[in-house]
Amino acid sequence: MIALSLSGGGSRAIAFHLGCLRALNHRGVLQKISVVSAVSGGSVIAGLYAYWNNSFEDFHERVLTLLQRGLHQATARHLLSIKVLPRVVATNLISRPLNTIAKCIGREPPLPRWSSRTDALQEALHDVFGSLNLSQIGRPGLDVVFNACELRTGTAFRFGNHSTGNWRLGEIKNNDVHVAHAIACSAAYPLFLPAFDREYIFMKDGVQQKQRVIITDGGIYDNLGITCLEPGRDPRYSLHSYAPDYIICCYAGYGQFAGKKIPFGFYSRTQAAFESVFRKAQDGSLNRLHMHKRARNINGFILPYLGQQDRALPFRPSDLVQRHEVIDYPTDFAAMDVNDIERLSRRGEQLTNILLSHYCPDI
Repeated sequence: MIALSLSGGGSRAIAFHLGCLRALNHRGVLQKISVVSAVSGGSVIAGLYAYWNNSFEDFHERVLTLLQRGLHQATARHLLSIKVLPRVVATNLISRPLNTIAKCIGREPPLPRWSSRTDALQEALHDVFGSLNLSQIGRPGLDVVFNACELRTGTAFRFGNHSTGNWRLGEIKNNDVHVAHAIACSAAYPLFLPAFDREYIFMKDGVQQKQRVIITDGGIYDNLGITCLEPGRDPRYSLHSYAPDYIICCYAGYGQFAGKKIPFGFYSRTQAAFESVFRKAQDGSLNRLHMHKRARNINGFILPYLGQQDRALPFRPSDLVQRHEVIDYPTDFAAMDVNDIERLSRRGEQLTNILLSHYCPDI
């Protein structure tokens, strides 16, 4: 079994992953992949691949179109729509004040967050994915997992074409979830987008129960999307567990901090703190991949890494898109210039080809 993980990182990640998939398709590896686990921006491109059984060329064109349009304008348009705006206003005028009062007197918030900017993002994704349900996978034999994080329990919350939920709460009954909602949950970066506040009917140990969940960006828990792919996971504690022979982990991260920024204000300090925690968690995940390889739990893995230090590559082609050319591209969902898309995707393609040739030539 070959497993593929696609990290978070907004449109930058989508463009980088597009190049990685281009290399995998050219080498005949993409068709052998059994499961795709994705986070945030990686979830967007994973959804575009998994839920249409079209040619790679058609898929490639759909991704390019999405990147050039971005999601910002569509999100802003939906935020002002009759479907979203009244609920956002009601949340700010009713739910938020009452919840603040409840907090002051030591009570739990009595009302949910009815709507927010994140619902507008969900509507923008609905423009792309329509009313597709998670179970309506487009490519036979392929599993997909969209990774999110549930804040009440502090655990992973995973949306999949077979089941959705987590080990604490159980499975959502009938897996009745739209693809657009799953991807929006996976991409709701908490510094900019409020978490989804929802109620679902869960099934656990034969018992049906309605539970309130607070779901945010999967990068909070695992920005690489590899934890559900690691061998040896106990199905009792994970709704999604796989035993791959090879793991291809495509990571659109920044790499080492340059140390030039000064986190002075509240926002910059908070963002730097988030990024430091993310990096530590990701370092632990990558270390476990090496441990699994040494213990022969997997046959091999590769890590196409946008922030890869070029000097550490096993070999470098003369036309390599260098790290410094792409490393500072932001991680939002703004519209992208064609040249930026080409540089990011080309680097993903080159790194994937280099690493496959050197570390897993027989895959």
